[in-house]
Amino acid sequence: MSRLSMHLQPDENVLWSGKPVLTPFILSGLIVIPVVAVVWLIFAMFFVMAALSTGVGNFPFLFFSPFILVIFFIIMIPLLVEYLRYGNTEYLITDQRIITQTGAIGIDTRFVELNKIQEVYVTVGWLDKIYGTGSIIAVTAGYVPVGAPNSYNPIVRPAFKAIRNPYEVQRILQEAIRKASGSQGKV
Repeated sequence: MSRLSMHLQPDENVLWSGKPVLTPFILSGLIVIPVVAVVWLIFAMFFVMAALSTGVGNFPFLFFSPFILVIFFIIMIPLLVEYLRYGNTEYLITDQRIITQTGAIGIDTRFVELNKIQEVYVTVGWLDKIYGTGSIIAVTAGYVPVGAPNSYNPIVRPAFKAIRNPYEVQRILQEAIRKASGSQGKV
């Protein structure tokens, strides 16, 4: 049974529940990390080679070894955080709302009533194509883009990231929205 089941109302029925697929969930947010690591490595190697050409011995390797360790941490820390987030991530669609839960250390649980959802769309990136996954994004009236004036604590749109059969889940969600709104013409 889903951990999110404890949040259900007595008259609420689960239409779909799921977790993301591990590899695309972890890797999709980390695309920029290899670029940063390569630039950092080039920077460190440039200075090591420049120092070696002056004939100072092994000192450059000792001096720049912390820079190499930074590259390791640039890659590993975000992977660890995403892995921890994956363990706490779960999605639920009911006949009344969607519930998303995620978080690396703390848990962020979001509840969005179906009648508040204005638009639902699916994104399938190149990594999703490889793993047969996609993300579903539900846009609500209260959506504020990340980078808005209060970007320290932005309101973000609910999303089901890296799930299998995203178009089927989108169909289930849109059908639930139609039923909750009481008309077949909306959404």
